[in-house]
Amino acid sequence: MTCLRPLIALAILGTLVACSTPGSARSTPDSAASISSPPGVEDIYVFRSLREERSAPDAFCAASKTGFTAKVQDRYSFKAVMTRAPDGKVVDARLHDAGTLHACFDGVPGVPDANFYAEGVIAGVSATGKGKCTAIATDFPEPGITSLRCFLLLSNLTAPYVAGVLTTNSVTSRQPIGDRSDPPGYIQPSIATIRLWRKP
Repeated sequence: MTCLRPLIALAILGTLVACSTPGSARSTPDSAASISSPPGVEDIYVFRSLREERSAPDAFCAASKTGFTAKVQDRYSFKAVMTRAPDGKVVDARLHDAGTLHACFDGVPGVPDANFYAEGVIAGVSATGKGKCTAIATDFPEPGITSLRCFLLLSNLTAPYVAGVLTTNSVTSRQPIGDRSDPPGYIQPSIATIRLWRKP
C-alpha cells in the first residue's frame, strides 16, 4: 500500500492539471454546432426525390399562380436518405417516406432553363416554392443522361419557419418516371438539400 501512495498522488495531480489547463476543453458535436450557427435558427434535410407521375398541366399550374405557362406537371415523393458517418456517402436513397411535392415546369427538351413552381409537404412542413432548373450537360456522364441543378425559394411555410431554400443535384434519363433509370444505375431524379429558417 505504501508503494501505491506516490502513484495515487501523481494520478490526482495529473487530473487537477488537466482540468485547470487553459484550452483543454474538448470539442463536442453540440459545441461545434453552436459555434457554426446560432441554435434554433435553421433545420437542414437531405432527401431523394422520386418522380411518381408526369402529366399535362391542369388548373394547378395556372399561370396566374405560377407566373409562367406550364408545359408539364409532375408529382414527387421524398425519401429520407441514410449516409455513412465517416464520409457522408449515401448508402440508402429511399429509407422511408418523408414528403410529397406537386410541381409545374415550362421547360421542353433542348431548352437549358425551365421555370419551376411547386407546393408540398416536406418533413411535415408545408411550403410553396418558386425557382428554376438548369441543364448542366446533356449525355453526361453517358448517352441518355442529362445532368441538371434546380432550386426553389420556399415561402408560405408552416410555423415556426419563415423562409427556406431547396436545391437539387439532378439527372434525367430516357425513363423519367420511377426509380429505374435508362441507362440503368442512376439515382433519379434528384438528391435534394433543404434548409428551413426560423426568425432569428
